[in-house]
Amino acid sequence: MAAIANTTMITAKDGQQHSWKSIKLLIATLITSTLGDGFCGVMMVVALPNISDTYHISITTANWVTVGYSIVCATAVMTAAAVLARMGLKRMFFWSRILLIASSLIGLFSLNFPMMLGSRLIQAIGSGLMYPTINTVIIRIVPPKISGRVVSLNSAIIGLGIAVAPLLSGMFLTYVSLTSMYVVPLAIGIISLIMGAKFVFDVESRKKQPIDVLSVVLAFVGLALVMLGFSELTHRPGFAIPMLVGGIAVLVWFGVRQFHLAVPLLDLKPMRHLFVSVGVLLYMAGSMGQQAVLLLLPLYMERACNRTPFISGCFLLIMTLFYSGSILFAGKRVDAQGMWPIVSIGFAFIVVGLFATFVAAPTRIVWLVVLIGCLVVIGDAFINVPDKDVVFEALPDNLMPDTSAIFSTGAQIASSLGSALFVGVLSADVLRQTAHGMNRHLAYANGFQHSILIAAAFEVVMLIISLWYSREMVRHGRAKIAVPQS
Repeated sequence: MAAIANTTMITAKDGQQHSWKSIKLLIATLITSTLGDGFCGVMMVVALPNISDTYHISITTANWVTVGYSIVCATAVMTAAAVLARMGLKRMFFWSRILLIASSLIGLFSLNFPMMLGSRLIQAIGSGLMYPTINTVIIRIVPPKISGRVVSLNSAIIGLGIAVAPLLSGMFLTYVSLTSMYVVPLAIGIISLIMGAKFVFDVESRKKQPIDVLSVVLAFVGLALVMLGFSELTHRPGFAIPMLVGGIAVLVWFGVRQFHLAVPLLDLKPMRHLFVSVGVLLYMAGSMGQQAVLLLLPLYMERACNRTPFISGCFLLIMTLFYSGSILFAGKRVDAQGMWPIVSIGFAFIVVGLFATFVAAPTRIVWLVVLIGCLVVIGDAFINVPDKDVVFEALPDNLMPDTSAIFSTGAQIASSLGSALFVGVLSADVLRQTAHGMNRHLAYANGFQHSILIAAAFEVVMLIISLWYSREMVRHGRAKIAVPQS
């Protein structure tokens, strides 16, 4: 970014001119806020046992600080483009940071579980609005010759937030208190708000783009019902199945409605193309495999192996560093040879890692189980970037923004699906087995194994689909598929 002089005037996509210095300060402010949002997304992964014990609730109920966050965040991601158009960047950024600060204060002084859950839902609104917005801003005002580097920098900062969140949260949980971990997003929220007051400006003229409120409600209700159903599926199937059926019906209503709106909340037209639909499915499946280990391992380490949240956070940091390094490798490989065979290798890593974790879990040798679990996060890294990159390259430019929004939404849905299903299975096993007199540590180890086995079976199916899909993409010439302009 230093190759351009600070006084150089840059013409944005809307024709407005801004100095390169002002653009750099704007991007720095948005990236600072991204650091806080990345932290918020995973700050609770090591906290579920503490929440369960502190508020005397089940692990499944405690897990709603993760599931609820993902549901609201996914809904907010869908509305981000329309909100940005109506409010402008400056006002949208201000209110998103106010929501982050307010939610952090509520969480910091939580007296009960409803207060903590409420803080997470508010937090998710602010984060969800900003997740896709920064890339939109970069595309609109940063010169094309360096926009890729700026996008990569933003992704690296999100990765940094994700990497340090379990470690910092574990440190606060172990040595201070349950709610003290909210200090980090509170501090980042205040700093980014102060920076925003000086450096954030609108990147395009505001317009009265409608926001379909019914679509927002349908998305939220549908996702909530589906996640509730998955979380209770093995514990209370008579309750869970109607929730699943109702949630799927609401989401179908949401999808059909998007095709009939002049300005849809989430434009699903790219999903009409099979290669896009399967690509999104593979992307979500990889994320769910990663969720299986990132969410379940802290429960295993803290409850089956008696490790502290801080130790859990240290181990998760190691796994996240493996993921970050593998992302860089995967990006180079897809540029050189497309998605074959790296995406299928990624699913193979996930499958092998999950089955090996299942076998190693009874040993309760934490370092061994974590080392094996690294195969799973490496596998997701091999899927994540190549899958998206190949789909984007195959699309005409006019479908790119909508497809990017679909992938972002899919990531949030996969996160909440994985969290609800896998933690729900583990929690149900623990409740059932301890009720029959089993030692709690052994019950957690057994529940961990059961959840991992379910995840492994699912990923085997996705491995087979990935083999077919990758070969089909190659058959069309490195994924350059002719798609009608629509």
